[in-house]
Amino acid sequence: MIKFLDLKKINSKYLHLNQIASKIIDSEWYIRGKKCQIFENEFSEYCGTNYCIGVANGLDALSLIFKAYIVLGKLEIGDEVLVPANTYIASILAIVNNELKPVLVEPATNTFNIDDIKAF
Repeated sequence: MIKFLDLKKINSKYLHLNQIASKIIDSEWYIRGKKCQIFENEFSEYCGTNYCIGVANGLDALSLIFKAYIVLGKLEIGDEVLVPANTYIASILAIVNNELKPVLVEPATNTFNIDDIKAF
């Protein structure tokens, strides 16, 4: 039999991640623990920023970004946000939860990103 996809071979280079994850899980402190703080510090340094906040998922990250833009005055309640029509629901939820209005735009067929011709 010829294997279609050898996942064991593909994933073998990531085995060290299993060891890291096991150490964190075994510590019983994997939410806001020391490892999270180390990551936030190192990532903020890498990005050249003063702060980094680890979040649970993409929805939380997007929600915080929109909230920050509102606080900074870059967006106002009720502003429209262009979103590709083929987006994941988290994009829409982050927009709506911040009292903004999603505007679905058809994607370009060659990139699947917002088609700027159809957007305006």
